[in-house]
Amino acid sequence: MMYKIKMTERTKICLKNSVLFSVLISILAQIYIYPFNSRFVLGVGVIVIGLIFSISENIYPVLIGIITGTITASIRSIGLLMSSSNYSNDIIMQFMPAAIFYIIYGILGTIFPLTRRNKSIIHLYLSLISFDIICNTAEILVRNMFSISTIKVIIVTALVRAFIQCSAFLIYKYQKLYIKTLEHQKRYAELNLMVSKIYAEAFYLQKSTNDLNTIMREAYNLYEMNKDKEEFSVKALSLAQNAHEIRKNNDRVLRGINQLVQNVEKAEYMSMSEIFCIISDNTKRQIDNVNSNIFIKFKLEEDYSIKRYYDIFAILNNLIINAIEACSGDNMINVIGEISQKELLLDVSDNGTGIDKDVLPYIFNIGFSTKFNEETGAMSTGIGLCHVKNLLENLGGSIEVESDIDRGTKFLVKIPLSSI
Repeated sequence: MMYKIKMTERTKICLKNSVLFSVLISILAQIYIYPFNSRFVLGVGVIVIGLIFSISENIYPVLIGIITGTITASIRSIGLLMSSSNYSNDIIMQFMPAAIFYIIYGILGTIFPLTRRNKSIIHLYLSLISFDIICNTAEILVRNMFSISTIKVIIVTALVRAFIQCSAFLIYKYQKLYIKTLEHQKRYAELNLMVSKIYAEAFYLQKSTNDLNTIMREAYNLYEMNKDKEEFSVKALSLAQNAHEIRKNNDRVLRGINQLVQNVEKAEYMSMSEIFCIISDNTKRQIDNVNSNIFIKFKLEEDYSIKRYYDIFAILNNLIINAIEACSGDNMINVIGEISQKELLLDVSDNGTGIDKDVLPYIFNIGFSTKFNEETGAMSTGIGLCHVKNLLENLGGSIEVESDIDRGTKFLVKIPLSSI
């Protein structure tokens, strides 16, 4: 009867890692010295095996010890056999104790897992020293080289080697934390940009709700004023009822958006330098996808903490997107922020296609746009600049624009600090 052994996914991973690490350690173990002008060897592989045991959980330490010890002793023996005319068993036996070192190291790593001691660098350092001394002592006992002077060298070597291992461990942990922090910052930046867009949509939804309330009131007033005209009054009342139903649907969607945004982790304040950094990273990625010849530069004259930072995100994003769309070749976009006379000043300028003087008075009107998709012919929605203006009116701020055809456009935003 044949029995099929079924391995778990973790077992497969541990076996694979153990074999790969064993090969790596065995190769690095070939870098070694003879500290006593004898057969006793001190190799670099010991540093690596201690580091691997300290950072890796999905391994079998005893298996690594057995494979590494066998491969290391074999490689050293074969190398010396090939370079020597003496083919006696002494050459093979010279390196066999090295296998004992790694096997004992693997046993110790299994009984006393170093990954449980790496929470404290002192505990890890002492454990690595102990492993090194025990394994080297076992090796010199097998070689019959035990002496006080040898033990002293083993202790000094263990202290130095454990220091190198702990230093490498700290560098690894720092690098891992650094990468994790970068990923967190990237996700946080994307989250802030996403929430600012949601706020923009919620703003328009709230605006349309207010408009519907106005339509509903006016329709109902028409109904009250024309009750004697049955056909007209019925239509006016129907219009008021329809506006009321649409407004209820808007309210339901708006509540859902507000609840969604409230559940998002967000800071109470954000500095202008952080806002510029987030928008800069996102914009540069966007430019690389659209036109890598466009260069954008951010400059902050003075930092300031903003409470309504999602509004600033929305304002800057819309103005920068507008500037990018106005650029077609090797163009430059400048974004400058400064504090002046209790106002936040935001200057977004480009040297793109510019805007015709006749068109300038209408660019903030909702639905107005001169941009269209060249492939489909579809016009742009034209709500970006209108949204900026509405946000600024809500904040008690203002926006000015200067533009010349083929010379570029400059938007200057002023917002009272007390509003943000």
